[in-house]
Formats: sequence, C-alpha cells, structure tokens
Amino acid sequence: MNTTDLPAIPDPNTGEPRPPRAPRIYQRIEHTPTDRSPRKPPEAPEHLGPVLEWLQPTARDQYTSALFIVGISVAYLTLVDGGLRWTHVWVMWVIMAVGAWVMFGATRNHWTAVGSTWVQWRDDWVDTYHLTRIRFSADGPNRVLRLKDAHGNKIHSFKISEIQRNPDLWDLVYNGILHSVASGNCDIDAKTRHILKIPYELGPRPTRSERIRGRRRRW
Repeated sequence: MNTTDLPAIPDPNTGEPRPPRAPRIYQRIEHTPTDRSPRKPPEAPEHLGPVLEWLQPTARDQYTSALFIVGISVAYLTLVDGGLRWTHVWVMWVIMAVGAWVMFGATRNHWTAVGSTWVQWRDDWVDTYHLTRIRFSADGPNRVLRLKDAHGNKIHSFKISEIQRNPDLWDLVYNGILHSVASGNCDIDAKTRHILKIPYELGPRPTRSERIRGRRRRW
C-alpha cells in the first residue's frame, strides 16, 4: 500500500464512505447498540462531526466485572490462608464489597465513541487524521494504545480490547491512523507498526534494526 491507495476520508457528518475492514488483534465483536441510547456520555468534540459509532458497558458487564473481583479475592485469600478461616473475619468481606463496588462504577465509565475523524475514550479524545505519536504499550494486564494529535490532545491508555471490539468503530479509527502515518508527521515505532499491521511503505520507513525489533516483540 502507498499513499495513493489509502481509503477515502469519510464525510464528517455522514461517515460515508465507510473505510474497509481493518485488521484486528482482539476478536470479540460487539456492534454499536441500536436499541438504546448511551447513558450520560461525556461531551464529544461536536465541531469535528457527530458520533457515528459508540460502545458503553451494559449492566451485565458491570456486574460481571464486580463478581470477577470478588472471585479473584476469594481465591487469593483462600490460597494465602490455607483454608476458609478468613471468612470469619468481617473486615475481609467489607474490603471485597468495596472493591466490587469500585469496579462496578469504574466499568460504567468505559465510554468509547468515534466520529468520522476523531475517537474518544472516556473524557479524552484525539483527531485521528492528525496524530503525531502512536505507541503500543502495556498498562498492567491490559494492552493499550497511547495517542497524541497535532492539537495537543492525548489518550494516554486506550485499551485494545475496548477500541477493537466494535469492528465498525475500529475501522474508522484505523483509517485515520493510516492517513496520519502516511503524512510523515506521525511518530510510530516498528513494534507498533507490526502490532497494528501498518504497511512499512507508509510514512518514513523504520531502520532495519527497528524492523527486526518490531517483528520480535509480540504479545
């Protein structure tokens, strides 16, 4: 692929033409809900066009996350205690309840939205066609993208599992990434290129040593 082969930039208002299907790492599929509106979404950059695709956890997702924390806590305490004696210590139950409640609330705030030329994660957003830095990284157990645009906007820790689980949403973001890299004004390392399957022909080409490091670093 070269610059002339890049898919067209969608119209800011209609999102048409939609970009082709982008390569993904995370294979779960969850399309934008059509039977409900988002709950208390953060303010979007309306001057760049309306929301075209969005994702927000359901109540089921929130309860699942809370129960997961409880399950992990029970397993850990049982292992450390060598039995179930800890169940008689009421403080442990309080701690687990607080942890579950925190996770329940935190999951509710996992708002992801995209327009024709922008993407938003919680309260942060970037202009996807004017990205100046893209990095793939790890944030605890999560694999994330760190994005910065020419206007100084940043998304510090965008979970791959969140941004890619809606294929239509990810297609719009990926098209912007391709155009940003092709512009030559985007700092992207070989590892990130390799993970996102971005053609080396786009933008400044990495050195041989960078390409080798990018191929060796997998997750």
